[in-house]
Amino acid sequence: MNAMFNAEILQSQKICPDHKTQMIVMFGRETCPACAVEYVNKSNKEHEKQVNRQVCEKHFAGAMLPKRHENSGFRNYTTELAGQKNALTQTANYAKKIVNGSVVNLVMVGSTGTGKTHLSCATARTLLAKGKYARYITSEDMAQKIMKAWDKDTKDQSEASVIYEFTQYDLLILDEYGLHDREKRLELVHKVLYSRYDDAKATMLISNMTLDQLKADLGDRLWSRFQHGGLTIVECNWNDGRVGGAA
Repeated sequence: MNAMFNAEILQSQKICPDHKTQMIVMFGRETCPACAVEYVNKSNKEHEKQVNRQVCEKHFAGAMLPKRHENSGFRNYTTELAGQKNALTQTANYAKKIVNGSVVNLVMVGSTGTGKTHLSCATARTLLAKGKYARYITSEDMAQKIMKAWDKDTKDQSEASVIYEFTQYDLLILDEYGLHDREKRLELVHKVLYSRYDDAKATMLISNMTLDQLKADLGDRLWSRFQHGGLTIVECNWNDGRVGGAA
């Protein structure tokens, strides 16, 4: 190790053709000091890119986007109808707000097959590409995960820890709200929504309900909190694109 730092550096008679500077002899090899610095800088940049790529891949994997929508983006969303164009614009603008650090919510309502999940995953992919944490999950799956923590055989997580987990993402996309069983499951989902509000985190809520039905289901207190700081409302009221209509 000491020999490495005590290596004798000699002047070479050669000139670097790229930098027009005199080369040196180190460890019996001729090299250009400027070239050596460029090589180190390039190596550091390549390492940084690799680390960033690995982090990005980890973020995407953790988002749990549905397989069908792993490539869904704003650019490949169908906009044949005026309502679809409006939904695309509103959702894309919302994604920009979250990327820029805003803490605002979005509600997207409408019948099945209107592209709501596509737009939500496009939002998640936009955030993930910018280094933000996003998570997609259905309302039923969230409730089931929290309820699993009640199992006496489950030692690694409690109800509070699962709710805390869902509170940490920069954006939580909660799809199919209202399709879960009522009563206890609804209460658990609302606990997550309240926790995210208290922790100043953005939530994207998607439902097949009408806007009035969703307001009533959330209740006055939670709906009021959802509007705090600004709320984007997207209503998808066109035909089901999966059965021949526009989507």
